[in-house]
Amino acid sequence: MALSDSEERILRAAGSDPSPVARLQAVGITLAKHGEDADASRDLLNQSYLTHTSPSFHLVPRGDSMFAEDAFTKAYAALAAGTDDFTRVDAATLKATLLECPAALAPLRMILGLTHNELAVAVRLHDPESNVAGGSLKNLERSAPQEHPTAPRQRIVGSIAGAVLAMMNRDLLTVPPRATTHFHSKLDKRDTVNGWPSVRDHIAGVPYSALLFQRYVGGVWRQVQDAYSEVKGDAVLEIPLQDLLDAHGVPYHRTKRGAPGAAETATRFGLKPGPDFVIPDDSPTLVIESKVAEDGGTARDKAARIQTLVTAANERGLRACALIDGKGWTERPNALCDVILATQGRTYTMATVEQILQLPEIQALTGPAS
Repeated sequence: MALSDSEERILRAAGSDPSPVARLQAVGITLAKHGEDADASRDLLNQSYLTHTSPSFHLVPRGDSMFAEDAFTKAYAALAAGTDDFTRVDAATLKATLLECPAALAPLRMILGLTHNELAVAVRLHDPESNVAGGSLKNLERSAPQEHPTAPRQRIVGSIAGAVLAMMNRDLLTVPPRATTHFHSKLDKRDTVNGWPSVRDHIAGVPYSALLFQRYVGGVWRQVQDAYSEVKGDAVLEIPLQDLLDAHGVPYHRTKRGAPGAAETATRFGLKPGPDFVIPDDSPTLVIESKVAEDGGTARDKAARIQTLVTAANERGLRACALIDGKGWTERPNALCDVILATQGRTYTMATVEQILQLPEIQALTGPAS
């Protein structure tokens, strides 16, 4: 049966309608259609939700895992001073500089173009007896200098210095001969191509075009994005939802970040996968899963996780909601529609997150939302 005018109006308004009943009605209309009418219904339902999604690729997270520019500048100054503007770079000067100013490891890593994890691999290759990990290097870089450096710190700093020198001398992490046609080293850039002399040649500055080329090949915010890959999803959706629940006195359990946190929630509440939010934290009636997707593949995978959670919640007699955003959902509209149908229309975005307060399970805890 073709869509009626009233059905079209309901579908077009579903994504912005604060009423859970109206959203459920739109889902019912879609599920009742077949063939071309079903396709048309899904398209209208999708569009009503997609209107309220927005990309987040332009957002750069803030946090204390990255130095502010002034702190980075001070760390660079310490590195330059400790090596006499890179005219005296050896194991002794690098070790002494890092012991006196552990933060100098940050600009030293940027000279090499390495993340904490990548540098840790290099250190272990250079010193097979070392068991240093990326997390250890990150902690060292953020730590205060020790008045009397411990033996473990002296050991790790010495290993770092040795690995750095070996890389700059092209003795470590070299490009295999058979790969040179298609690959070159991270050090094949203007400030390191000839080792420390190249560094010295550029301490007074580089052309603006060189800065732009660095962005072109590596991305000016790459280190920040790598450091905050999980934090970004939290900040875009989970933290605003948490703030909303706190502001209205809604009791909840929020899952800790990462696989261990999800496993802990799954065990505690008998739900697999563990949702991001369980409401209330005692005798729950509602679960919420938040997912940011900036590409179609991610949207498809995250839609599957949400559907799995909905099934698990239904088996426990719980209602499930989804909080989604990102341009990836526009690339996989069928995945979004699957989420909308699975959650019975209880799918929200950053733009409509406050409508979660209209859910009867939330109103039972707070009273009717104003």
